[in-house]
Amino acid sequence: MKIIEQNQHRLLLRFQKSLWGVLLISITLIPFGLFLCLLGLVLQRADYPGIIAVVSGYVMIAISLHTIIKDTEITNYTFDKPKNSILWERQNRFEILHTKSVEFPCHIISGIEVEDVSGSEGGIAFYPRLILASIYWRFYLKSDGSYESAVSIAKTIAQFLDIPYFANKSEAPTSTIDMKIMANREPGQSSWQYLENQVELLQQQLEHHPNDPDIHQDLGISLYYLNRCIHRKEAVTHLQQAERLFESREDSDRAAIARVMTALISWNY
Repeated sequence: MKIIEQNQHRLLLRFQKSLWGVLLISITLIPFGLFLCLLGLVLQRADYPGIIAVVSGYVMIAISLHTIIKDTEITNYTFDKPKNSILWERQNRFEILHTKSVEFPCHIISGIEVEDVSGSEGGIAFYPRLILASIYWRFYLKSDGSYESAVSIAKTIAQFLDIPYFANKSEAPTSTIDMKIMANREPGQSSWQYLENQVELLQQQLEHHPNDPDIHQDLGISLYYLNRCIHRKEAVTHLQQAERLFESREDSDRAAIARVMTALISWNY
């Protein structure tokens, strides 16, 4: 991640992957996928070998194109003090008109930390994570994965927003849902079993209080924690409803928190 602009009023950070990996895929995997497709057409009389070659070629091309599109994304984080806003934008080089963004006030960020994540190839990557106020939900910012870079960015943001940087994660506030799980689950009960029961309980409460934003928010978070793949759309629906209800009550901060969570979950962060 690079600092594009930094002064007392504005901080602009940008992350984009190197194009060398995209170039490598373009000149190796895609041509090989096309070769398999052509080979399959040549072997079409051989039934199964031809079909396998064509399918393998199409799959390789599809995966390559997906990787190229994903790796050419540019992510901007704009922190603006005069506007009291943080603008998070995701734009793809190949889809200029397709920009995902979310904007929210600076003061709903209560702190920042650095999280270590195990990589798919066995290594460890480090990312700065912003902490949302009230519910202490974390969301990471994209970076190159190095510890030094993550710490440097975290300290820069902490200084600009005048928020604490938690070098020791144990000193950072625990998310409300983790606190509920630790405090309320029964002995021997796993986290997902507790969440299953919690989702059922919240759904029952929602039948009697359909306009309660807290129930919608808690249900959205619980569904996402339970299974982000299966329940993601349903979680987004409840968080969107929570945002609308918080806005109707003129609780702008909690509406903003729900809006950020909606964006993150819909982006599958």
